[in-house]
Formats: sequence, C-alpha cells, structure tokens
Amino acid sequence: MSFFNELKRRNVFRVGIAYTVAAWLLLQVSDIVFPRIGLPDSAVTLVIALLAIGLIPALILAWAFEMTPDGIKREKDVDRSQSITPGTGRKLDRAIIVVLALVIFSMAAERFWFAGRDDVELGAGAISKQAVQINDQMDTDQSAPASGPNAVRQTGSEEAERESVAVLPFTAMSSGEDDVYFADGLTEEILNSLTALPELLVTARTSSFHFKGKNLPIPEIAATLGVNHVVEGSVRKSGNRVRITAQLILAVDGFHLWSSTYDRTLDDVFAVQEDIASNIAQTLDVVLNDGKREKMKRAGIGNVEAFIAYQKGLEMMERAHSISEPIDLLPEANQYFDQALAIVPAIVDAQLERTDLFGHMIYDNARGKGDYTPAQLESALEEIRGGLLLAARYARSDAQRAYFEAERALFSDNWSGIPVALDRAFQTNECYSVNWAATLAGIFGWATQISDHYERLIRCDPLSGINVAMGGQALLWAGQAEKTIAVSNQYLNTAGFSAWVVDIRFLATLATGANRNDPGTYDAGSEGSFLQVPRSLFAYAMNNDISTARELLESARKNAAVDDMTLLTVEAVLGNRDAANAYASKLDARYAGPFILAEIVKSCFCGAPFDLDATHNFKARIEEAGFDWPPPSPIKYPAKDW
Repeated sequence: MSFFNELKRRNVFRVGIAYTVAAWLLLQVSDIVFPRIGLPDSAVTLVIALLAIGLIPALILAWAFEMTPDGIKREKDVDRSQSITPGTGRKLDRAIIVVLALVIFSMAAERFWFAGRDDVELGAGAISKQAVQINDQMDTDQSAPASGPNAVRQTGSEEAERESVAVLPFTAMSSGEDDVYFADGLTEEILNSLTALPELLVTARTSSFHFKGKNLPIPEIAATLGVNHVVEGSVRKSGNRVRITAQLILAVDGFHLWSSTYDRTLDDVFAVQEDIASNIAQTLDVVLNDGKREKMKRAGIGNVEAFIAYQKGLEMMERAHSISEPIDLLPEANQYFDQALAIVPAIVDAQLERTDLFGHMIYDNARGKGDYTPAQLESALEEIRGGLLLAARYARSDAQRAYFEAERALFSDNWSGIPVALDRAFQTNECYSVNWAATLAGIFGWATQISDHYERLIRCDPLSGINVAMGGQALLWAGQAEKTIAVSNQYLNTAGFSAWVVDIRFLATLATGANRNDPGTYDAGSEGSFLQVPRSLFAYAMNNDISTARELLESARKNAAVDDMTLLTVEAVLGNRDAANAYASKLDARYAGPFILAEIVKSCFCGAPFDLDATHNFKARIEEAGFDWPPPSPIKYPAKDW
C-alpha cells in the first residue's frame, strides 16, 4: 500500500491519465487531418506506435522527477515538507478535464461537421468550378460503349498516349463479417467506373487484387503492372456509417496527386464511389461530360448487398480454378452469383461466370467423369444457353454481345450464325473476357483476331495466368510459336509458376523445334498439368519414337485413368488413324459432342486429329457454319500423315 500511495503522491496515475487522454485527442486529429493533406494510412499507424512507446518514459519521468517552484528536480533531492505535488495534482486534474472536453468536441465535429461538408480535395486534382461547368457544357460523347471491367481499349500509339492506372484493393480497417468483401466491392466499383473511360488504361481486377495484403512499395507494384498511377485507400465501417479514404499516387515518386476522406452512411456509398472515380479521372486530365458520367455510373453494380455477394462468388471462383477439379467448388460460387443476380440481374460478368459450372459438367461428362443423368446434362446445356442469353441482353457493347451470341450458338445444334457473330465480335479494341467460343475462333479462321484480342487482355490483366495460357494457344494457331514462348516466359518470371502456362510453353517448343536442345522436354511434366499423360510422350512423338511414346501411354493408363479426349489426341499424334476415329465417333455422340471435338482439335494443334466422316454431328455443324476442314497444323508430328 505504501508503494501505491507513493504513486498517488507523485502524481504518476494523473500523468498516465493525462497522457492517455492527450494521446487520444492527437490520434483523432491525425485521423481527420492526415488524409486531407495527402498522408497515407501508415502515418496514423506510426503516430499510434510512437504514442504507445512514449507512455512508459512519461510514467518513469513522473516517478523520478518532481515539479518545484525552482523548476524540475529529481524527486530524491526535494524536501518532502516543501513538496508541492498536491497543487501539481490539482493542475493535472484541470488539464485532464480540458483535454477530455476537447476530445468530446473533436468527436462531435467529426460526426456532425465533416460528415455534412463537401469533401476536401487536395493536390494537382483540384479543379475549379469554372472548369467543371465548361466540361458539363460539352457535347455528350456517345462514341465509346458503356463498360465495366471489360472496357474499350486502344493499341499502338493511341494506347501509349493514355494515362494508365491500377486500383489496388482498399484496406478494410474494421473487422465485421463482410467488411473485407465490402471493401473489395467498393474497390471494384471504382475500378469499373474508371474502366468506362476510353482515355484511361485501367488494370483489371485479377492483376490489381494480386497485391491484396502484400505490403510492397508502390513503384514496384506499378512496374509489375505497367502503370504510371496507383489508387489505394481504406474503408472503416461501423453500423450504417462508413469512412472511406482514397489517394491517387504518382508511381515514379510516390507523390499524392489527389486524396480525400469521406464520412458517410451506407446509403451514400455509391455517391462516394462516383465522386472518387470522377476526381481521379479529372486529375488525370480526362474531360468529363454528362455522357461519360452516365457511363461511369452504369458501369457499377450499385447495390451493397449485391456487390458483397458477387465478391464472395469471385473469391470462390478463384479458389475453384486453383485446384485440379474446379467443379467441386463451382456450385458454391454459383450460390453467391445467384444472390447477386437476384438483386441486380444486369451484372454481366456474374451471368457469364455462373455458366462455367455447367460447361465443366458437359466437359467432364465427355471425359467420362461424373455420374450425370441425361436430364442433368440437358439442364446444364439450358443453363449455359440461358446464362449467355442474359449476358448478351446486358452486354456493354455490340462486340461483346456478338461474342456471347457466338458462344451460345456453340452449345446449340446450329452453328450457321457463328461466323458472322465472330466477325462482329472482333471489330473492336475492347478488352472483354472470352471463353469457349475462342476455340472456334482460333482453329477456323480468326486466329490473328483472337490472338490480338488476348494481347489486349494481357495488357489489361498482366497477372492473369488464364489469359496468358489461352493467349498462348491463340498465338500458336496464328503461327507465332516463338511469341508464345516469349509471353509465357515473361509471365512466369513476373507472376510465378502456372502449370497451364508451362504446358502451353512446352507445346510451343514442339512447334518451333526448340525441344530438340532442351533436356527438360523429356520430363514427366509439372504438377497440376492439364496433360493426363507425361508430356515427354509428345516429345518422343515429335522424334518419331513411337514405341517409347506407346510405353509411356500404357504406363499412364495403368497408374491412372486417361480420358477419351486425351486418348483421341494421343492416338492421332502417334499416327493411329483408326483408333483416333473410333474415339472421335464415341465423343461425337455425347452431349455437346461437337463442342468437345472442337476443344480436342484446339488442344492437339495437329490439324485434323480425326476424319470428318467419323463424326456425324460435328460434320453437320462444320458444314452449316462453312468452316474450312482440315484446320492448319501448328505442330507437325511425323507419324500423323493425314
């Protein structure tokens, strides 16, 4: 008790309380002021750390020293009878009361003053009211189609002249159950709004979100993504209120071109998103008129519940495609997509993404996997057609709508309209995602167009392994195997390992003959490879060593199941025409058989793996579409002599 009384006598408790209250006030001021003068969230974190560290020295000083009429002296040098610590204590009490009053005042000011004011804008992004009025008076620009993540892009010198920007995932500063998804959704809303502007080259979601949770320097991130500017921010949510900070940063030196903090309710969050995107665009010298503002507004989802559900679906979709059997997780992804679409049916990407499950069902059935009934497979086809019909209805441009029409026809019994749809789909500089119909484009006459399209996709989304792998396939069909190798190497050196990209690079080495001097050609292949047999089998086939290749095939069949699609391809490259035709005939009779056979032609890269007369349904689709047969042969296996 004597030690406790001594702490009281020396005012240690009062100093601790006064320090804590003053620190709290300083933090409130920092949290409000720092974002408005362009300082990042890390500056507030630094203040917190310094104040926490400073508490201990303050308490030690209160214990060891004492205030006297002659100034500060060591406590042991002060005569107890002349100590004025009681008076000092009363002064500290009054100081604590004053600081507490300031804390209360600052909290009230933050809630009732700043939340009601127009947000403060700083730096090079502040634009005069006169300039805004001039912009609004300009003629409405209707030349570029409305867009979201898949915006209008230009290439060549026009692209080089555009400002480039990446929107990094906003940090969730609160810990509610859905707060991270809320922050991700807000990030994507801002990204989509900016992507609607043809003057800007905006990095797509996959690549921007690659840096989520990674504390890397802004210049390093910008260099990886190939952009000049980076947007970052934070979201703190409490009940129905939300605080959003955003900064536009010049990548080369980290200078804040614009920043702002918004204290609003959830009802106002989309107005905040639109304001952030508009200020960023204007800072980058984009002239905004009513038409462009309307495009930016239409680009987003516009509903908190819907974009949270959509973000959950995307997360599950990414997890699904990181495992060997995506179909195990795709149903759960579709539950979230369906929740989002029930609220906002016009989410084009959700309409498209949910068809992936049903495409995999059809694909797996053709491979002999899954125990699907005819009713389930017919339902899967209807889901694909229905989803693509809705995606086409809400498409952001005529070109994207034409692509959806081509893909829908691919899963039908009539391919006659596909050539016209593909012609329309690629008369554009847009950067919309493509999927199954890209197969037909590559093998039946649009190889250059689809490879150019993938080149734009890779520029928009440089860290998407799917785009690089499928783009590599398109380049192979366009006769650019060397470029496939270069693009694959660049991705693997930048983004890290991808089994699919490694597979495509390997096939490109067969096409160029580079495999002859590469001992790695005869490796079994990478873990996660889409090849069901050792990739060296194809290398031996290129060397016309058919006996060794057959030994590898038989060994693979003993150790694991090898599906009919793979067996057709292998028999073709090993020169067994009759066996290849037998497998082709069997696959042609299955659900969506022509679609499956087109996939086999694409992945073989060997011209015609089978005779057209062996596939009644596929032949009918080829003839009604007017496609040339046989297709080109990017990889020429010696034993395949037809």
